[in-house]
Amino acid sequence: MSFAIVLAALLPVVPQPTEWKPSEGTCPLAEASVVTTKVDDARYGEEGYAMTISPGRIEVKAKTDLGLLWARQTLAQLKAAGAQAPCGEIFDKPKYRVRGFVMDVGRMFHSMDFLRDLARTMSYYKMNTLHVHLNDNEICKDPKTDWSVKQAAFRLESATYPELTAKDGSYTKKEFRAFMLQCRELGVTVIPEFDSPAHALAFTRVKPEFASTKYGADHFDLDKRDEILAWLKPLFAEYLTGDEPTFIGPYMHVGTDEYNPADAEKFRDFSDKLFKMVRGFGYKVCAWGALSHAKGTTPVLADRDITMDIWYNPYYQPAEALEAGYTIVSVPDGLTYLVPYAGYYYDYLNYRGLYENWEPRKVGKYTVPDDKMDQLAGGKFALWNDALGKKKDGTPYTEADNWDRIYPGLQTLGQKFWTGAKEGEDWAAFSRIANALSEPAGVKNARTFRFK
Repeated sequence: MSFAIVLAALLPVVPQPTEWKPSEGTCPLAEASVVTTKVDDARYGEEGYAMTISPGRIEVKAKTDLGLLWARQTLAQLKAAGAQAPCGEIFDKPKYRVRGFVMDVGRMFHSMDFLRDLARTMSYYKMNTLHVHLNDNEICKDPKTDWSVKQAAFRLESATYPELTAKDGSYTKKEFRAFMLQCRELGVTVIPEFDSPAHALAFTRVKPEFASTKYGADHFDLDKRDEILAWLKPLFAEYLTGDEPTFIGPYMHVGTDEYNPADAEKFRDFSDKLFKMVRGFGYKVCAWGALSHAKGTTPVLADRDITMDIWYNPYYQPAEALEAGYTIVSVPDGLTYLVPYAGYYYDYLNYRGLYENWEPRKVGKYTVPDDKMDQLAGGKFALWNDALGKKKDGTPYTEADNWDRIYPGLQTLGQKFWTGAKEGEDWAAFSRIANALSEPAGVKNARTFRFK
């Protein structure tokens, strides 16, 4: 089968398929028979599919169930766009295997209904990785601040340390496991995150003897790192072990960002032991890249099964992370960080700029070379609730406010993560298609934002 990219003939779907060859005629979707076939063909990879649309008949081929799922989402969007679909042939396969979003529920609780809506919508736009940031605290730069009055939360039910569970909103272990299983059916992998040794106020509020007196109570005192790790291990085990573990895998994110570099060697030792602990439970480790910031000689476990999120290159230069042997994910803060109502980063992303000028291989000012692309898993964008759910005037912002910011990111970056940069991209055409699409069936949240 031979395919051609026809830039002038866009389909009413997001992301646009990798290749699309239109032909004469239209297909009445309500009357069309849909025939799906699984084929042993390596060109489809784990997520690719082909679709032939002809009058009265739609044929879909894929190697895997996941490929067939993405084909169904394309078909759902075609049906949402109208009663007829143009005839032609699609071949569709993602450029990047990680197409993700980071949701900070540590600083602002979001309901499980919100997370379910988010997962359904991510699947609709072929976004496949939901990174849930489960603990965090209010940002305070003065280590001598009165930390007892500052916001901090750990958002999961805990039998190991019941006092750790946030009082202003949390998820039961049963519902979080069920959520992860539901996401798996949607083609979305959930990566849960426990962040430390900075961003650790929720932990030190329960164990004040572990709080740093040098850097503030939101930092662990890494002179006590072996005691801290011994305390953390049963907490991790609560969610990572058992016949029906809360976290169904395969990934666990351990944070490790923004610790003071004056204690770089202690930080590196803590990170190494934390990585090994999580791996010992049988999970693949993800972390925020910080080993250029924490430069030193203490070795830290490194291989392709450990993923470094590169968010700010001075914290971990992507070239150094690649040379060390890590897999990396591109999350450049200067492009992909939503921080509602905070007055820094982005209140709404520069969606047009991202569409026209960016894809994950551009990690800040560094471009991943061709011979290292196999170590670049993909990209994510993030929403951080640094403002703790409050606008500048003190009035609350809501889940709906955050939804309005996330939704256009799922569309725009869903496109960039699926196809990367392509010649002849037309923002006006893409934005018209994206604006016409509404949330998928069953999603309660509704956006008001429209691309211009």
